[in-house]
Amino acid sequence: MKRVLEKYFKVPPRETFIIYAVGAGIILTLFLVLYLTVGKSLTAFVSDTDSFKQWLDSYNGLSAAVFVFIRAFQTVIKIIPAEPLEIASGYAFGTFGGLALCSLGSFLGSLVIVMLSRFFGAKFVNAFINEEQINQLKIISDKNNQRLFLIVFYLIPGTPKDIFTYIAGTLKINLVEFFVITTLARIPSIITSTICGAQISEKNYITALIVFLLTGLVTAICTFAYKKYNDKQKNPN
Repeated sequence: MKRVLEKYFKVPPRETFIIYAVGAGIILTLFLVLYLTVGKSLTAFVSDTDSFKQWLDSYNGLSAAVFVFIRAFQTVIKIIPAEPLEIASGYAFGTFGGLALCSLGSFLGSLVIVMLSRFFGAKFVNAFINEEQINQLKIISDKNNQRLFLIVFYLIPGTPKDIFTYIAGTLKINLVEFFVITTLARIPSIITSTICGAQISEKNYITALIVFLLTGLVTAICTFAYKKYNDKQKNPN
């Protein structure tokens, strides 16, 4: 395990290890406390799209900024799932308004994750990711495959995108390309949710249900294909 980490991660110097370890421990504790104390209630609140929209509207001209902050916070600290928030954005801001705000929030949250990963190094990342997941993503170390990998990985529903964002901050990868590619590749996944939200706001429930079911079907197929691919990589024979 140590050799894998040293090969794929920038390990903090020995003299700063204690500081990094304490900092990572504090962040992990914060994640856990927030999830256990407010995670469920926040998910229920966001899922009630009408109440969530009314709450955002109470901020008048700042409603979009408030939503972007929530989305960025949710990207960094996974106390609520992404899909209800994306649907709520479509309900509150429309299909393309919700898409723009979700994309901006995801970018800002991912930027924070990468900064944390680069500062705290391998020990911080290893708290979220096990050795098996690291080995599955070895392909990204080959620069010839990086762009294609990022496009496919972030485009296909069901892949562990947030896990890889933590890894990206410690890999030898062009971060400008990383953010451009991943932001664009996330669009299909986000827009299907914002379409659902926008259709619900217009009481087009049948259309919203069809989009939801088709998205679920595509996600299930892609998740199955991704799992089969990983199994084949681990057992080539």
